[in-house]
Amino acid sequence: MCGAAVLAAGALQAQSIAISPSYTTVGVNGTVQYSATVTGLTNTAVTWSVVGVKGGNSTYGTITTGGLYKAPAKIPANGITISALGSDNKTSAIVYVAVEPAGPSITSISPNPIPIGNYSITLTGSGFQKGAIIQTGGANLGTTFVNSTTLTTSGYQRSAGTATFIVENPGTLWGPPFTATFASTGPPPPQTISPTTATVKLSATQQFTSAGATAWTATAGTVSTAGLYTAPATMPSSSSVTVTATGPGGSASAKVTLQTQNPQTIAPTAISLSLGAAEQFSSAGATGWAATYGTVTTAGFYTAPAALPAGSTDNVTATGPNGSATATVTLIPPTPVITAVGSNGQLPLGSFSTTVSGTGFLSTSVAMLNGTPLGTTYSGGTLTVTGFASVSGAGSLTVSNGSLVSPAFPVQIGLANALVSSAAARRFLEQAAFGPTPSDASNVQSLGFPGWMNQQFAMPQVSNYTSIVSSQGGMPAHFLTNAVMNPDQLRQRVAFALSQIFVTSLQKLIWDTNMVTFQDMLLADAFTNYRQIMADVTLSPAMGQYLDMANNAMADPSTGAVANENYARELMQLFTIGTQMLNQDGSVQFDSSNLPIPTYSQFTITEFARVYTGWTYAPAAGQPVEWDAYITGNGPMVPYAPEHDPGSKQLLNGYVSPAGATPQQDVNNALDNIFNHPNAGPFVGNLLIQHLVKSNPSPAYISRVAAAFNNNGQGVRGDMQATISAILLDPEARANDNGGGDQPTDGHLQEPALFIAGMVRAFGGQMNDQNYFPWDLVNLGQDLFDAPSVFNYYSPTYGVPGTTLLGGEFEIHTPNNAIWRADMVRGLFGQYSNPVQSYGPGTTVDLTPFLQLAATPTTLVSALDLTLTHGTMPAAMKSALVSAVSADQGGALAQVEDAAYLILTSSYYNVWH
Repeated sequence: MCGAAVLAAGALQAQSIAISPSYTTVGVNGTVQYSATVTGLTNTAVTWSVVGVKGGNSTYGTITTGGLYKAPAKIPANGITISALGSDNKTSAIVYVAVEPAGPSITSISPNPIPIGNYSITLTGSGFQKGAIIQTGGANLGTTFVNSTTLTTSGYQRSAGTATFIVENPGTLWGPPFTATFASTGPPPPQTISPTTATVKLSATQQFTSAGATAWTATAGTVSTAGLYTAPATMPSSSSVTVTATGPGGSASAKVTLQTQNPQTIAPTAISLSLGAAEQFSSAGATGWAATYGTVTTAGFYTAPAALPAGSTDNVTATGPNGSATATVTLIPPTPVITAVGSNGQLPLGSFSTTVSGTGFLSTSVAMLNGTPLGTTYSGGTLTVTGFASVSGAGSLTVSNGSLVSPAFPVQIGLANALVSSAAARRFLEQAAFGPTPSDASNVQSLGFPGWMNQQFAMPQVSNYTSIVSSQGGMPAHFLTNAVMNPDQLRQRVAFALSQIFVTSLQKLIWDTNMVTFQDMLLADAFTNYRQIMADVTLSPAMGQYLDMANNAMADPSTGAVANENYARELMQLFTIGTQMLNQDGSVQFDSSNLPIPTYSQFTITEFARVYTGWTYAPAAGQPVEWDAYITGNGPMVPYAPEHDPGSKQLLNGYVSPAGATPQQDVNNALDNIFNHPNAGPFVGNLLIQHLVKSNPSPAYISRVAAAFNNNGQGVRGDMQATISAILLDPEARANDNGGGDQPTDGHLQEPALFIAGMVRAFGGQMNDQNYFPWDLVNLGQDLFDAPSVFNYYSPTYGVPGTTLLGGEFEIHTPNNAIWRADMVRGLFGQYSNPVQSYGPGTTVDLTPFLQLAATPTTLVSALDLTLTHGTMPAAMKSALVSAVSADQGGALAQVEDAAYLILTSSYYNVWH
């Protein structure tokens, strides 16, 4: 009962302590007021500790006897506990406190006040980090981090009044609140200041005004709350001072220029001097002198620089007890004088780079040729000038230093005593080479047509395919490299024509090694005799395999096998005399029934096939000949008598090769029989004309070439040099060399190989075997050395649709191929950041000489006309190009590239006239 009474009376209670607040967070150096509620103890006093340390410490924070906890300056590594111990030293309570980084502070919000409705504001403060969040009214706003002192946000406020904004960085507490005012009247007008500039002497005053200004500052001197500025007594490091007023409209600043009571002066203040000339300056009490470019003594004696600086001015500054004073010197450039240009004043036609010597040249000098600016580079007292000359003849070169221009210096553009015109030389090289280069055209002008051809005839063979070591691929790229880079142009061009008459193909030969020896043979034979070419082709391993003469056995009556007729047929039909009897002008002969007279019959083919029996591939040195051998590169095919038909053979025009002849004798007899056939001259001559000059030669042209084939003037038939000369020097070939007289029957479409090589050569481009053009050749219908049949890539008798003209190359110039050709041109001339155009690592074309011409579209088009259409472009085409270039807004390089593209894709360029 006593126990119950005691309980009832409340004499006994459980002892406990409760701490408030319980778990909480606080920023570094922040405070939290704790209180302890003690139950069951008479003495309610408690002892406060931090992590068990009475009163705490600097690492985890301190706590007063009254429970005021102050967080440490740095966040501790471990958690923090706050404990209260009762007076009985037994009863206690513990709570946790987390110390976190303090949140960032807002110092201002603009605009101020903020307009109600939809608003966008900028918060200025400190400690902002990426990922910071702005909150107002308990709602987070979309926040944009600008930098550590600036955030922006937007929101909506319905009515005028105040709102509190706070900011929290990732991992920090919310920063202190900032109260902003929302008003329905909108932001105040921008703060202004008056005057905005002032010149104030040291220790003097200047009154500034700014409506509603609440604060004034100055970077030097003092300014009162009323805007009265007082300049400092002594000149600070900078004589320029900024005075700033801050108010409801933001801030506004004025610039103050400080002056000494008696500012430093200099005399004279402005003069003009020639380079290297001198002038005496004075400045009272000056203790120092300086010049930006020239030199000046301690006494103020100034000497102008020897070279003209940018801007053509110099500054002379005197420093003394009253500051500094500066005079301006306008430097007068010298009048330039030219004493020499290049080699005896000679400039090549087309692109050029040459040295100009003389006096008075500067880094800013500009050279001009006939009034057209040139690329000009100054070094060591001389100028290097680059440009493009599109018209040959006498010219004048000047150098200017601003408005001072040298006397004109006479120059000779192109050859002074050229044997042929520049247009004729370039057109000639379209027929005798893979198109003109600037240097090759100059060479032709110097030597004349016969002289250049004699130079080519005498030149040792340069081009070959001996570097091809791969079993497949590589030959087309090497062909183009030879065509673009090597000097034996005529040899290559003739050999290319012969390769399209005596056709072989990798479709059957398969391996490059078989084709290499054949093409090298044609290059070597290009200037020999057509009879020699026939013999070398006949016994070549490549032709032996391609048209089945190799291992061609005589007929076997027991099995019914007969000799293979492929080579017998194609040698006559395609390579030498054709299928119909011809007059010497290439016209067809008709019989009394007005039917074409055949050149030979099927019986003739069979008889010739018997001639070509008993030949196989050459064995290695010292090894016996074996019938049915596999193709080798050991040399021409060799006879194997047991498989040669020994009987007599009835050949052309009643000739009989006698029985018992050896394989070699039979072949010689047959080739002589074909070679001496009257068709050979007009047939072969016409084919060579079509490949070199034009698709539609006149009968008279063919007749003149056939006459040269028949007799070189010394009784020799088939002389290739005489035949080539007759083709290229014929009046019909040379007609229209200077333009203006284009005829429908002129020229021929450039086949893909000619187009690619000619395009690169025209600009003096560079090429090696890494060029990317072989794939283009495939897509343009001329996969070099891989003709689809013995009839070549195209037939020379193909008629251009809608006309009565022949144009064999048009057979592969399909709409798709025409588009591919244009895309290929754009691929080369479409690099708008670098004037050195490339097409893979193996081709470069430098357009730099044309860039300075783009400022004058007429000059640029004339330069490209000379480069690509030998200066004979029709006037209407030229006018259209000038308009296109003038309208091109892509810059100089784009103008050059686009103009080149338009010419290269035009029908006028694609058909070499």
